[in-house]
Amino acid sequence: MSGDPTPDKGRRTAVMAGVAVLAALAIAVFCGVQAQRADAGADARTEALAAAEKRVPDLLSYDAATLDEDLRRARSQTTGDFTSDYGRILDDVVAPQAKARGISTRAVVGAAGVVRGDGDEVVVLLFLTQTTTTEAAGDNGTSVAGSRVEVTMVPADGGWKIGSLEPV
Repeated sequence: MSGDPTPDKGRRTAVMAGVAVLAALAIAVFCGVQAQRADAGADARTEALAAAEKRVPDLLSYDAATLDEDLRRARSQTTGDFTSDYGRILDDVVAPQAKARGISTRAVVGAAGVVRGDGDEVVVLLFLTQTTTTEAAGDNGTSVAGSRVEVTMVPADGGWKIGSLEPV
């Protein structure tokens, strides 16, 4: 029987089944890659947030008695162009004033959250309380101030460091 359509129909069914299996496999691979990217982004945001909560107080706190050591520690929290920019502020403003007036300051994070980010860069908003003590004659006293800063954290040296800091 030369007009029997059964062999062609069987071939078509097999091809369609093969195409369906390949499509399902492609979808599964795509979903797996997307899930892995999402997990990596979530991990980056979590790690960068924790690093910001630790590094920003180190960046903004110093004691007049241990100023040189504290400013070295502050510089070590930074990376990229921010290292030299912040270093100039420390050298030109902070160090001379802290030495001349006996200024010490302590920054504490009150709250923090991720604004946006991925594996290459995470922006964190921090609410800080800064307590500043001045020991210069006629200028003694303590002041407490609150502030908000937006910090860009970038991967560096096997962790996350401060790539920029902007008051908001």
